[in-house]
Amino acid sequence: MVGQIWACGDSFSSKEKSVRNIWKGGLAILGAIAINTVAMTQAHAQNYWSPRIVASPYEINGFLNKEVTTVADVKAGKDPLVSWRQKVVEGQNLRAYYVGLKVGDSTRKRLSSDHRIGFIVWEGSIEVTVQGQPTLMAKKGTMIQVPARLEYQLKNVGTTPSLHFEVFPKEMEDFPTLIYPETAATVSALPPGQQWTLSQIGAPDTFTRLPAQNANFNFFRHYLDSPSSGEFVRDDRFFMNAIRERGNANAPTNPDIGHFHVYGEEFWFVIEGTVGFLKEGSPYSFAEAGSIIYNPPMRWHRMGTHGTDFGTRIAINGYRYGAHHLPRPNNTASTNQFAFTVVNTPPTTTPMLPNPTTNGWYLQPTVKLPAYPDANSTEDGMAYTEYWLDGAPTPVRYTGPFQISGNGQHTLVYRSVDQAGNVEDPKAVTLAVVNLPPLTLQVVPSILNLRAGGLVTTVITVPAGYDLRAWGVADIRAQGSPAVSAAYSADGRSIVATFNKAAFASVPAGSGVNITVTGQFNYNGAQAPLAASTLVQVIR
Repeated sequence: MVGQIWACGDSFSSKEKSVRNIWKGGLAILGAIAINTVAMTQAHAQNYWSPRIVASPYEINGFLNKEVTTVADVKAGKDPLVSWRQKVVEGQNLRAYYVGLKVGDSTRKRLSSDHRIGFIVWEGSIEVTVQGQPTLMAKKGTMIQVPARLEYQLKNVGTTPSLHFEVFPKEMEDFPTLIYPETAATVSALPPGQQWTLSQIGAPDTFTRLPAQNANFNFFRHYLDSPSSGEFVRDDRFFMNAIRERGNANAPTNPDIGHFHVYGEEFWFVIEGTVGFLKEGSPYSFAEAGSIIYNPPMRWHRMGTHGTDFGTRIAINGYRYGAHHLPRPNNTASTNQFAFTVVNTPPTTTPMLPNPTTNGWYLQPTVKLPAYPDANSTEDGMAYTEYWLDGAPTPVRYTGPFQISGNGQHTLVYRSVDQAGNVEDPKAVTLAVVNLPPLTLQVVPSILNLRAGGLVTTVITVPAGYDLRAWGVADIRAQGSPAVSAAYSADGRSIVATFNKAAFASVPAGSGVNITVTGQFNYNGAQAPLAASTLVQVIR
């Protein structure tokens, strides 16, 4: 049955029995699952087509998104005299890190503009200060949450290195929303195009945000002092839920395949005992306390206690009210056999070229490769465009306009891929290219004294065999000044253009300053940019 809504990360109960088996390559369903009507009535049990990813999204080598990341994994090779930060989860909704602090070290004082942040202390003694709250001495198993717009800091006050786990909504780092108090001595670096600005913000979020639903969101919980199931963080981008169980209902022989989520990845911090899991494409396995278990988006998974003792997993994801998508009952067909046609129409790439000459040649053309997804694609948006030039063995990812040089014929092969993975068939275009004349620039006088007025003569020259008159050079400018008239030499190899020194008013002083003159070639019905530069001494 598809569409049941649970607190994401909730476990299957004994009322939910499955006679399904799994993993025929991706998945083969051989039986049926029965859900007790006490948990979900037939009126709510509806069947839908749910999207599933069958590739490997967000599965990255190294520390990121491992099936299980242990404490030993993250501590291996770390210097106890150095603080460190190791990313272990990189999803579409959340990021998670293990952080080691050397004795006496602390994080910066900062706050989140818009979202909650969650922490689990695992080793050492950490002093946690949160604006408006008594100072907290956190120990192994302490869970901490910091609402938006409350300043916080973590400090190792023990005699050994400390270790804690922290979770952020991904957008907090992609579009930085961690902010700092005005008195901060240091702040983090920002991406290009952003700068720090002093501002005022509104009131902070509260710990008990949802009293109507009897939600009790505390600043902290010493989980191991009194372990039990229960939500701990509920944010519009971040959900953290403790699930405590005992018994062997999750035994390897249990045929229940579990469920999957459409919203994205889910991961679990094992805070007590041992947790077993069955994930699509992998055999049944288990993880000890302190470990992180990761499941990619849209993949079947089943979680539960391993063995007969209590075990607790902290389920973490970005959607508190996300649906659990379950196997549809009484369906013996493989989920790869659809009852409808999926329209997977590839994108279209349209090369953009400058005007050719009257005989069809191009002047060292700059090529653009805009691409557009098809309206019937299963996903809007482009993933990437790539191209091969002149039979190159590997493609180049298109990142912007590029120039093709070299006299003669050139073959450009290109294609695009949209975000649904639809791949355009490679297409090719053949170009006849004429190289632009190589230019040199001379500035007279070579020492440009801008303290005094006067004129500056520039001479643009091409090698023997070229005649600039045939190239129709026009629109000669210096440093962006208005165009000036220019005179050809008798043999057509040079152009002399004279400028008032005011044309160079924006040029800085220096002994090796670059001076540029620009223009345009107009050759046989086609246009191409002209640019010539040289180094001069500028006195201001």
